[in-house]
Amino acid sequence: MSSAWNNPLRGKRAVVTGAGNGIGRAVATALAEAGAAVALWDRDGDALASTAAAIGDGASTHQLDVTDEAALNAAFADVLALGDVDILVNAAGFLNPNDTVLGVDTAVWDAMYAIHLRTPAILTGLFGSHRIERGGGGKIVNISSSSAYRAAGVKPAYGSLKAGVVQFTKIAAAELGKHDINVNAVVPGLTATDRVVSSGLGNQAMTEGPLANFFGRISTPEDVAFVVVFLCLPGSRQITAQAIHTSAGSVI
Repeated sequence: MSSAWNNPLRGKRAVVTGAGNGIGRAVATALAEAGAAVALWDRDGDALASTAAAIGDGASTHQLDVTDEAALNAAFADVLALGDVDILVNAAGFLNPNDTVLGVDTAVWDAMYAIHLRTPAILTGLFGSHRIERGGGGKIVNISSSSAYRAAGVKPAYGSLKAGVVQFTKIAAAELGKHDINVNAVVPGLTATDRVVSSGLGNQAMTEGPLANFFGRISTPEDVAFVVVFLCLPGSRQITAQAIHTSAGSVI
């Protein structure tokens, strides 16, 4: 086997937001399995500890509210104290079931905006400035959602802001490309996170209605994480400004 496939991210350091649960946890674990040292960011201390225990050596934990700009700056400085940061994955997020077009709740919109769009923008600025100073390029992967491309059954704040993530990804890729920094998005469909499983949604939702896909099966967080890791590999150097779907054809 070529050495390029043997711990291909050895010597790299990644920051993963939302690393305590769901897709963020799967991404952090997969990056560690590929050889990267991973800084785990989440507001849930117990979840962080669980992810760190699963990864073992090479993981550092940073408990913070990622919508707090001062906390973001402090946490990024803490990670830099450990060494250069080569990879940024913006995976933190949430969906509010009470989000509706009728009777818009501005607090819901503000909270969703803060975590889904403002935080990735702030971190992209911090990461981009660091990588430009250090040289050698870098990788940013943002997690969007198939809700950015659908309408039926989509929560308005969530879907709108996840669409914003895709456009921000393209704009950041255009600006940072001259510095050899790749910026891409991964677009999951319905994924079997703890929240989704507890809601009762599953494979049946994949065979009928707006969430149906070609395979008739729900994605796992690991399905998404595999694509994120691919976008962080040296061999993906010519891929940027892309939104890569992992929704099994529910969006085409």
